[in-house]
Amino acid sequence: MSTRAQGRVNRPRVAVLASAQLTAGVGVASAVSVGGLLAEQVSGSAAYSGLPQTANVLGAALIAVPLARLAGRAGRRTALTTGLALAAGGAAVALLSAALSSLPLLLAGSLLVGGGMAAGLQARFAATDGVADARRGTVLSIVVWASSIGAILGPNLIEPGARLGASLGLVPIGGAWVFGLIALLVAALVIRIGLRDPRPASAPARRRIVDTLRAVWANADGRLGLIAMATGHAVMVGVMAMSSVHLHGHGSSLRFIGIVISAHVAGMYMLAPVFGWLADRWGPRSVVALGTTVLLIGCGFTAASGWADAGHGSHAIAELWATVGLVLIGLGWSAVTIAAATLIAVLSHHGRAAPTDVQGVADLTMGLAGASAGALSGLALAALGYTGLSIAGAVLLVPLVVALLAHRRRLAAPSTR
Repeated sequence: MSTRAQGRVNRPRVAVLASAQLTAGVGVASAVSVGGLLAEQVSGSAAYSGLPQTANVLGAALIAVPLARLAGRAGRRTALTTGLALAAGGAAVALLSAALSSLPLLLAGSLLVGGGMAAGLQARFAATDGVADARRGTVLSIVVWASSIGAILGPNLIEPGARLGASLGLVPIGGAWVFGLIALLVAALVIRIGLRDPRPASAPARRRIVDTLRAVWANADGRLGLIAMATGHAVMVGVMAMSSVHLHGHGSSLRFIGIVISAHVAGMYMLAPVFGWLADRWGPRSVVALGTTVLLIGCGFTAASGWADAGHGSHAIAELWATVGLVLIGLGWSAVTIAAATLIAVLSHHGRAAPTDVQGVADLTMGLAGASAGALSGLALAALGYTGLSIAGAVLLVPLVVALLAHRRRLAAPSTR
């Protein structure tokens, strides 16, 4: 089949996936935005504020491989619908936690909401099914970009959600979960009705997770893809999860926090098609290097924000630097993860393992790294402050820088002989 024919066949599929991502983005972003603040309110301690974000990312990691295997066995439609339905159930549990002021229920709900995050990650790979290698980055990035509208809208529902929560007799900040529940149910319905899976073809037999991981790691592109997905996601989750807590603790309003998180999320998604196009044009490795540089600069700005709030400047200056830093971290995350996912997408269709298994292992790696960073972020904020947390985020990028340099030397080696 020609590249033109492949693009024509996949256009309706990409449209359905993009529509579901747009809607689901509202639900997941609502959860991420209020989770930390709700945990702080129901527990009475900022030390627990990073746990909901950690549970979200951990849930996505734990569900990634089962969801990928379900896709290989029953098709993408069944897998994606299942993930979104789990997330909707999680939103309902989290809503109950706001009514009962229960931290354990909030964490359980957040864990299940990870199903929506896992479905969103799988959706970007689903868009590349049947697409030529030279276009995988572009097609993948379109689905990622579709998340932007919902993800930007989600954080801005904090304030109206608080009013709704108060009217329902909940902890006010928990009211945003109502919007999340509705959005996730609608996204599941869009996938169930609109997505059509291609006719099943013979695929490689499934391998154990560890065997698939070894196979991916043995490939230079696969190794770079795994490291990039893990470190880029860890930096973004670790810094972003504590940003709302830091800003709120220094006097920023909920409205301002919503705007800042929206700006950060815009950085994560709005330029996704540009990074996907660049990955296809320049090569994914160059775009990973670009994103790594932007992440480092972003961590520098958020570190400066913490420094200003520590008595070296006004809170207005701290808010400005935090906003710039979070936008740059979003842009860096976008470049790194889209390029890394392109590496994995191409590799998954040319290896011995089933494509969905390779993709699931990559998402598992990414999720575990993000969950670990989220789990430690609250402790890091308490012990090191926002500046120390940001510096720690920059340090996490060292393995990726080393991997990029090693990959560059490997590519340059034949020309020096």
